[in-house]
Amino acid sequence: MTVEIAERRRIVLQTEDRRIDLSLPLDETLDDALTLSGLSSADRFITVGPGGFEVPGDTECEDLIDGGLYALIDRAALAPQMRSVESTDRPTRADHGARWWLLAVSGLLLVAVFALGSADPLLRLVVALLAAGGAVSGAVAWAHRDSDAGGRGVLGVLAPVLLSFAAGALLIPAGLESGAHLSAATGFLAAGTTAAIVAVTARLRPMRAAAGTATVLLVALAAVWGLALLMRWGHVEAAAISLGLIPLGLRALPSSLVNLPEGYFIDYKHFMTSRWTVRGAIPESVGVLQPERIAAVVDDSSARLIAGTAVLSVVAALMAPIAFLRPWPADPVVVSGGIGLLCCLGLALLLTPRHTTSRMLRWFPRAAAGVVFVVAGIQVAAALGPGFHLLGAALLFTVGLVAVAVVIPISRGASSLMWSRIGDAFEWLAVALALPAALLYANALSLVRGMMAG
Repeated sequence: MTVEIAERRRIVLQTEDRRIDLSLPLDETLDDALTLSGLSSADRFITVGPGGFEVPGDTECEDLIDGGLYALIDRAALAPQMRSVESTDRPTRADHGARWWLLAVSGLLLVAVFALGSADPLLRLVVALLAAGGAVSGAVAWAHRDSDAGGRGVLGVLAPVLLSFAAGALLIPAGLESGAHLSAATGFLAAGTTAAIVAVTARLRPMRAAAGTATVLLVALAAVWGLALLMRWGHVEAAAISLGLIPLGLRALPSSLVNLPEGYFIDYKHFMTSRWTVRGAIPESVGVLQPERIAAVVDDSSARLIAGTAVLSVVAALMAPIAFLRPWPADPVVVSGGIGLLCCLGLALLLTPRHTTSRMLRWFPRAAAGVVFVVAGIQVAAALGPGFHLLGAALLFTVGLVAVAVVIPISRGASSLMWSRIGDAFEWLAVALALPAALLYANALSLVRGMMAG
């Protein structure tokens, strides 16, 4: 005698206070499972699967994971909390583009300040003190704003940071030996101090998070320039090392700015479908997930990412002319390192923003990449001399043809996984080779030879 056994799907439904084990036929839906479990209404709950994504109610049990744990989130309990979060995130007063005005004015002041490079030392000191006072007062005033600091609001911190960089650079007299090098190191240190003031005095958490990230990056750049000064490298070599670190920083930012307990980083898709092994350490429970805490973590991480990307992009745009607009030596190793650094830096700044959907995170690195390409064009023109006109015209014509061939399919909605994977490969190569190319361009081999000879 044969007995026909129907295949069934075993799942677990987990609510805030209940655990329901079900064994269902393959042709039933998830809504049927919720109804059989004794819940009042299937539409009341949001079902989150083992992969961390919402599962529609009309999904058949055949498509569910056997033995999977499915969490049920009550919509009625979630709605009032989300409304409270939205009400607290609204700005308390109108912002008529204040951050952009501050950035524009501070940029113009920065250019005017550096135009005083050969001015009288007393005038440099007076302008430096005025810029420092304006930077500190502006930082404190911006940190005490009541409006939303997330997103574009964190860019207002760049204005006092730029002014403090100019103030720190002008404090060093122009006639000193290695004065330009010491001015840059002092400027980065002053900018980091201003960002630290914002991180301490800001009212809103996203502003404090963004200023903290800017402080770490600026102090790290000041350490790079100070270490290069101790090793008797010039300002060109220090700028090259700074440019070599920028692709690494842009790549590491998204994965290093989320501050959550260890339990949030478990591979839930694996551990909801498999048993714990004897080698695996069970982390502490994270407790109840509250929407306010999740929204705060997301806002802080977004502010850190925007501030870090903006600082690295501005540094790339400022350091590229210092590093490359000079007569290159005849050493083929140094020349190959400079060409490699230009290519890696431009590709990293151009390809890294593909991973984000934010306009600011896309266009800050792309604007810096534009500056790098302009500097590269100027250097090529200086190297080729009169023959650059014909080569430049041919290159521009080729770029125009490529742009036409690429823009038309993209505007029609075309996308290609193959080209995306090729872009990923070039991006990885650019990130991996940027710092070695910078060391070659800084003539680190001569330093190693000197140390070995000594």
